[in-house]
Amino acid sequence: MTKPTLLAIVAFAAAVVPAHLRAQSSTARAVSGIGVIRGRLADSASGAPVAAGSITVRRTTDTAVVAVAHPQADGAFRIDGLAPGSYALNVRVLGFAPLRRAGVALTAAAPSVDVGILKLSTVATKLEGQTVVAEREETVVAPDRTSYSTKNMTAAAGGTAVDILKNIPLVEVDASNKVSLRGNDGVIIQINGRPSPLKGDQLAAFLAQLPASAVKTVEVATNPSAKDDPEGNAGIINIVLNQEAEMGVSGGVSVGTSTTGMVNLNGNIGQQKGKLTLYFSSGLFRDRRSMTGTISRENLSIPTPAFVETSISGKQRPFSGQGNFRAEYRFSDISSLTLDSYGWGGRYGGDNASLFSDLDASHEVIGLFNQYTSNLQTNNGGEADLTFRRQGKPTDPLLTAEMDAWSWASAGNQDITGDLLQPDASMTSASPAERDHTIQHGEGIFSKMDYTHPFSALTKLEAGYKAVVRRTKNDFNAALLDAGSGAFVDQPGRANAFDFEEGIAGVYGLLSQRFGKFQLQGGTRVELAQQSFTVRPLNQNYDHDYSTLYPSSVLSYNFSDVRTAKLSYSRRVERPNPWRLSPVEYRQDARSIFRGNPNLTAEYTDAVEASIQDAHSWGSAGLTSYVRHTAHAVRNIQFVDSTGMSVSTFANVASTKTIGTDLNLNVHGGPVTLNASGSAYHYSSDASNLSPALSTSDIVWSTRLNGTYKASPKVDGQAFVNYRAPYRTEGGSQLANVNMNFSVRYKPWGDQGGAISLRVSDPFGLSKYGYRTANGTVVEYAQRYFQQRALFLSVSRNFGQALKLKPKENSEGASTAP
Repeated sequence: MTKPTLLAIVAFAAAVVPAHLRAQSSTARAVSGIGVIRGRLADSASGAPVAAGSITVRRTTDTAVVAVAHPQADGAFRIDGLAPGSYALNVRVLGFAPLRRAGVALTAAAPSVDVGILKLSTVATKLEGQTVVAEREETVVAPDRTSYSTKNMTAAAGGTAVDILKNIPLVEVDASNKVSLRGNDGVIIQINGRPSPLKGDQLAAFLAQLPASAVKTVEVATNPSAKDDPEGNAGIINIVLNQEAEMGVSGGVSVGTSTTGMVNLNGNIGQQKGKLTLYFSSGLFRDRRSMTGTISRENLSIPTPAFVETSISGKQRPFSGQGNFRAEYRFSDISSLTLDSYGWGGRYGGDNASLFSDLDASHEVIGLFNQYTSNLQTNNGGEADLTFRRQGKPTDPLLTAEMDAWSWASAGNQDITGDLLQPDASMTSASPAERDHTIQHGEGIFSKMDYTHPFSALTKLEAGYKAVVRRTKNDFNAALLDAGSGAFVDQPGRANAFDFEEGIAGVYGLLSQRFGKFQLQGGTRVELAQQSFTVRPLNQNYDHDYSTLYPSSVLSYNFSDVRTAKLSYSRRVERPNPWRLSPVEYRQDARSIFRGNPNLTAEYTDAVEASIQDAHSWGSAGLTSYVRHTAHAVRNIQFVDSTGMSVSTFANVASTKTIGTDLNLNVHGGPVTLNASGSAYHYSSDASNLSPALSTSDIVWSTRLNGTYKASPKVDGQAFVNYRAPYRTEGGSQLANVNMNFSVRYKPWGDQGGAISLRVSDPFGLSKYGYRTANGTVVEYAQRYFQQRALFLSVSRNFGQALKLKPKENSEGASTAP
């Protein structure tokens, strides 16, 4: 164990153990006062007293926790020292459904209230979730995932899903909007519990245009169970959209703008009437962002040019629209049918300029060349999901059957022109103008069924199957301008046309068992996969059939209702996508090309995690240590060929290993809430199968701080900063990254009526992205500044009855609500 890890454990123990001992008292004093709330907990079925669990007391005005109490042997509890006011009681007991009693009023005339017998209902055995942020319950930790509410995330107000993800612990978003978890980009993005059909650049563009106001919660699962889809060796990030309503008509509108020229307009409406629930939302998004950057290259394998200096500038112009519709019909109290659908479309335009300066060994300019790129891409797609759900009492079996289908398309044009200002040995004449055309299409369908059978209050069996077929088709054509005719002539050798199809069928079984304070869950998933990849211009076929076991297990121990320890294991897979497989070269600029590797194989990760979570009225703390071993890890490899072109491709390295620790602290007192988190891990890569020089080892660390100040029930502010230190990679390194936001929110219409938010992003201009490559053939240093520095203003207004969200099982079976 490393010294930093040991110190973190000691600090954690010193902080939480005394608090835990204080929490064992059956009475908790909160504030100076004479008020008293008393009552008794009892089993609703047998009437027997319940002598376990906790009773949390919150002020109704600001939801702040003022006391936490525990029942005595006869189930009785008493909270005294309360000031006059309105309070709510939240009761949580292992094995029983949570209970909330609101509207408990204490006055000077009547300072004592007896709430009587609070009857608790038994629920089927499950690995219980635990609320770890006491003030607003914005973070809920369960054994297999952590849920983050966006309700009070003012640091993302007026932004997009990318801004939300940047605020989530362990999650990082780079300059191209690629999402990583604990520094690993092998993460699966789900929308409402279903894997997004979009991958790569399409997914990045989608997240950058999905309005933050459309997102309800974000779930992070770093070590999912065998019940979850095994794809994504880093884990799962599930984006849960606002799309459920009940109790009459409700809705809202929001509009946002920024100094970049961004405009974000959204609206939603929902209605519950009788057995039918309907919800619809839609939005429009446009933006104008600039980018600048530099690339400094030293060529070690070719004599001319010895050095290349590149200055980059550009502007991006995204415009998109999206909408989602949900309808649910309840046939009875135990069965329902739900239709979820989501559609999107838009265009993405951009102009970029790359100014190249070739230098000799003495750094004298010997050549000058400018390249200009203009592109316009349109995209659209849709997804529809039909789910049947049947469950009676919590102790009855649960059956869920689901079918999902999706389709998306993309078409893009790119014009490349250049000016040769000063020729040299590496470029004697200007390259002809080029026009590229790309058409992409993807579609898929899956069906699944999940069955849960509680044998008793201590034992539960889960089983199910899932089958999916997905196809991707890509057609890329490059045409060069013929100076004589003035027409563009197709270049067959540059064509990149492929067909990709993948079929996967799997079954799983999972058994949960409770033994006193221990809870054990174990199972496995068996999958058969078939992959077909055809490169049409080369008439090459690459087929791969394989079967794999994905076991998982979780052992948790409840020291008390506020402290839980967990040990888990799982195996996951990252399958190569078709763009990483295609061997046809794609010319990014005059000196850079990309080509895939059709010989890539899937990478498999075995992960073990140990964690302890502790929650109290003062806040919460969580510590997680983990070990992850990946076989045949896919990594981006860069080198310079004999012509001086910088080549980017992918390859399987022999293995990688990550050993790390995450620490997360939430503290609140009065109007202030602080969240501090840090992550440190040792990463080692064995790339000896490719080149010993590519193997690497380094310690990677990051930290973030999020503070909220509630000046009044209507005004609050938030400050957020995240820093990730530089670290080595295979054949190079990544530069440090800083993300910073300050925001303030005013709620003139109350908590449910909407808000006016003002946010400043990257106020000091520190946000940049970059890398350094040093692989024996080239030393290259690159950095990019995307226009992160901006001021955002957003206004939201709700009408009708407030949305009242209810729990919904996601595609893989984990609840999307606390």
